[in-house]
Amino acid sequence: MRLIDLEAVISNKAPKLRKKLPTWVIRLMEKLICQAEMNDIITRFGHNDGAAFAKAMSEDMGVTYTVTGMENLDKNARYMLVSNHPLGGFDGISYIAVFGDFFPKIKVIVNDLLMYIEPLQSVFLPVNTMGRQKRSDMETLQKAYNSEDTQLISFPAGFCSRYIDGKVQDIEWKKSVIKQSVESKRDIVPMYFEGRNSTFFYGLEWVRRKLGMKFNIGLILLPRQMMKTARNQHFKIYVGKPIPYQHFDHSKTDSQWVQWLREECYKLRS
Repeated sequence: MRLIDLEAVISNKAPKLRKKLPTWVIRLMEKLICQAEMNDIITRFGHNDGAAFAKAMSEDMGVTYTVTGMENLDKNARYMLVSNHPLGGFDGISYIAVFGDFFPKIKVIVNDLLMYIEPLQSVFLPVNTMGRQKRSDMETLQKAYNSEDTQLISFPAGFCSRYIDGKVQDIEWKKSVIKQSVESKRDIVPMYFEGRNSTFFYGLEWVRRKLGMKFNIGLILLPRQMMKTARNQHFKIYVGKPIPYQHFDHSKTDSQWVQWLREECYKLRS
């Protein structure tokens, strides 16, 4: 089982940056992202794959869930399950752990950096949020959209929630989720994941945006949020009623429809 190797990841994703970074900085970053803790989980549970690994990881971390609205789902339907994105990584793993036994086949669209968690590669569909998409990844994603037996989980925000207007919430959702639903003839299931990262994480992101920094420092901190902040937490998941893809007609633009969908997801928490 391949373990997470941050130095190799940086060398692969940003070779020019790797040449500039001294070794001590790499070692500090490894501690920052809790590389040793993640590799310990992979070593102990890596013989599991997909949903089985996600469940084992959640249980080992002492994470529990309450799911409301599971009766709204039909395991034989074709869905695009759409959710807010409060945690930026562990919420996707949580959904796999929760729905992996219910649906015969389920995949979640994630930042391609999560593909370095090898036991979860079979349930992840990678998307490069920082640059151009690989042609192979786009073909794999399109194949999943057209699949008759695969349920898809999507986070239209693309990035995890931020502290905006005095509360933790998603950034603007991407309208492409509406087009994808209609084109693939998948009903949309609105979902809401009740959870949050640390106050330090949101504060740092707020400062970054105020200073106009382009470098997404929060992305580096997400693994630590997963291994430290999420540990021993109880998360609540709310599942709404499926919305037929025909509902997204020409009475609104895709931008208006995705804003409406975002509001429907957030309403579920009440």
